Order: sequence, then C-alpha cells, then structure tokens
Amino acid sequence: MKKRAAGLVGALLVGGAIGLAGPAAAATPWEMPDVEGAILQEAHDAIVSTTDGAVVPQTSAADGTPYEQINLTNWVVCAQSPSAGGEISVEEPPELEVARPNGCE
Repeated sequence: MKKRAAGLVGALLVGGAIGLAGPAAAATPWEMPDVEGAILQEAHDAIVSTTDGAVVPQTSAADGTPYEQINLTNWVVCAQSPSAGGEISVEEPPELEVARPNGCE
C-alpha cells in the first residue's frame, strides 16, 4: 500500500510540473534582438536562441521577389519587425526583410 501511495504522489508531482511548464513557455513574450544588418544565419540563430527554439523568424526578400532563403549565409537582414526591444511571441513571430550582401538600400 505504501508503494502504491508513493507512486501516485510521484506521478502527481511529475504530471503537475509538466502541466505547468508547457503553457507558461508558450505564452511568454520575448524581447526582439537587434539583427538589422546581420547575416541571416546569425539573425536566425539569435532569435531562436532568445526564444529557446520556440520562435523561428519569417523572411521575405526586400525587393519583393519570391526567393526562398535556403542558404542563410547568403543573405543580409535589411529590416526587421518588430524593432529591437519589441515583443515577439509564438503567435506573432518576427519578420525579416533580406537581400543578398550589399543589396540593402
């Protein structure tokens, strides 16, 4: 009987801890780092690191062409939204406008 009670208490403690950790992490807003002018790979890594992997930035080409950014080291961040210090969240990931090196206007 004591083993069963100890097992039940342990299960409740673990279950409670898991239940509290999940929603709190998803609802947390983070501060947007300053990534304007950075190589896209560095900007991506900074945002992912800041949010412990919960948020991945969205990207678009600054000149409007529908390029897909496959090699992130071949792109530079021309503009970011929100600006440095603004809030980002899972629901509202940051947006980065990018161009090839020396292509920002």
